[in-house]
Amino acid sequence: MTKTKSETKPLGRTYRQRNLHSQVVREIGSRIVRGFFKPMDVLPDEESMGNQLGVSRTVVREAIKVMAAKGLVETRTRRGTLILHDRFWNRLDPDVLSWIDEAGHDGQFLQQLTEMRKIVEPAAASLAAERAEESEIEGIAKACATMQANLNDEQAYAEADTNFHCTILEASHNAFLKPIAHAIRAALRTSMKVTNPTAHSSQSLPLHLEILNAIRRHDPKASAEAMQRHLEYTWERIEKELDALS
Repeated sequence: MTKTKSETKPLGRTYRQRNLHSQVVREIGSRIVRGFFKPMDVLPDEESMGNQLGVSRTVVREAIKVMAAKGLVETRTRRGTLILHDRFWNRLDPDVLSWIDEAGHDGQFLQQLTEMRKIVEPAAASLAAERAEESEIEGIAKACATMQANLNDEQAYAEADTNFHCTILEASHNAFLKPIAHAIRAALRTSMKVTNPTAHSSQSLPLHLEILNAIRRHDPKASAEAMQRHLEYTWERIEKELDALS
């Protein structure tokens, strides 16, 4: 990835606001994701990083621990803190997903996010049909109603669309599926940068209603199939927009 002028200069920004820790985490993490540091590069030592960022060594040390937990770096004896290859990144981490999204994306990123959705969401819809409580079904219905009421408001429609999918994940009552909500939000946020959700609402909204109605009937097979149809349509739209941009 080509670096911009601002990315290639030293980390000279200073932080004097509250929550220094999260700001330093964001600064280092986003630069790793943007390719400012390369795999197996060694980060500057804590003192140098602290001087560059205008924070204490303790703040830098704690930020590096967070980076390690997210799979972006690894600290090795006598070698220092090494930048890890992106295959080690925790891509379900909300911060990592946010930094990737902000760094810019390509067709492969969107394709992989959509593939993940096709694997996970039909199964989640099937489980929701079996396990959803009445209040959760009403939450899914409310999201559909909000989408229908905001056909001319792209942001409100997109928020309701995201709530629809995340509520279904919650309604699956599978604790291991809940963290996937971060990736679903990122997938929707990113895909909506290349597609206008309200422009396709006449086709998209009925697909959402099919999913809702199948879950309401407590029909796992129909719920999974309806979700699969919706995601196939979603990818067709994304693919068409990406082709137009290329």
